[in-house]
Amino acid sequence: MFRVILVVLVVGYAACCRFACVVAAQEQELAVYDHHVHVLSPRLISDWKSIGMTFSRSDNLYFDSEKILNQEQVAGAFLISMAHLYSSDEFRPICKTLDLERRLVAAENDYVAVSVARSPNRFVGFFSVNPLKEYAFDELRRCRENPNLTGLKLHLPTCGIDLDNPRDEACLKRVLAWAAENKVPVLLHWTAGEAIDLRKALWFWSEVIHPHAELELYLAHLGSVGGFNSSSSNVLRGFALVSEKNPSFKKMKLYFDLSGAIIGPDFAEARTTTDESCKELTTLIEMIGVEKFLFASDYPVFSAARTRENLAKRLHLSEDDMKKLLSNKSPRFAE
Repeated sequence: MFRVILVVLVVGYAACCRFACVVAAQEQELAVYDHHVHVLSPRLISDWKSIGMTFSRSDNLYFDSEKILNQEQVAGAFLISMAHLYSSDEFRPICKTLDLERRLVAAENDYVAVSVARSPNRFVGFFSVNPLKEYAFDELRRCRENPNLTGLKLHLPTCGIDLDNPRDEACLKRVLAWAAENKVPVLLHWTAGEAIDLRKALWFWSEVIHPHAELELYLAHLGSVGGFNSSSSNVLRGFALVSEKNPSFKKMKLYFDLSGAIIGPDFAEARTTTDESCKELTTLIEMIGVEKFLFASDYPVFSAARTRENLAKRLHLSEDDMKKLLSNKSPRFAE
């Protein structure tokens, strides 16, 4: 009898161990860090709706950071402010005065800080501001003092920043210099879809980024607007060429955010990424180094699950490289 009980206990223990291993494996499989998640305050949602924006999900899936984290099943996330929207022409009916615009920008950044504070070990907060505005540096300094606002999101198209304009170029360089000096990571959205040739990409890396040796940069959507294309390819090839010629460039904290990199056929708003493009992206990831690429969804545009599925199915990385890609995380999560 004792022997039977012992066998039962051993078998039961083994089954429990197997179950624990399966659960651990599932948890590990889900433990990606999402480096591009937008969170919107109820006020911003209301204001945006009032000027014609429609939302496909319930409001709390845009403003409730904990619900977003649990629904998306990610280990941690960059929570990104969209405060810069208040400085855009689209929001002019809302922001009738510069003072009101400034206060709404500050309030939206503060909302992200409060969202981060709900789970500070799992969130990294990114504030946002239009660098062309006269209040820009006051807001940068104010947000820098908040322990729950770590990084700066720069959305150049929405802010009206044209890098072919010398004034705008100089403005961006001043902000990047400030970020480098103050150890503020920058998540940069470069284009609104305009073509980037290799010459432009080389100029960007050599003249705009390389002078700021201490800069920590995350380039959103591989430098384009989503869906790997010729512009994305030129941005990555330019990075590889500059890295090859400048050893110091390789030491900089420069990362590529894979949000929207591969568009599946179920996303009607943009063209499906071709198999040829997926193969080219794979080659460039291997050339540059998997460690430079970070999982990112662009939530709520895409979910973490859809992004993960597209990367796993469409990229031609080895099993080891895919595991590494999905486990990569910003050094900000380690602090």
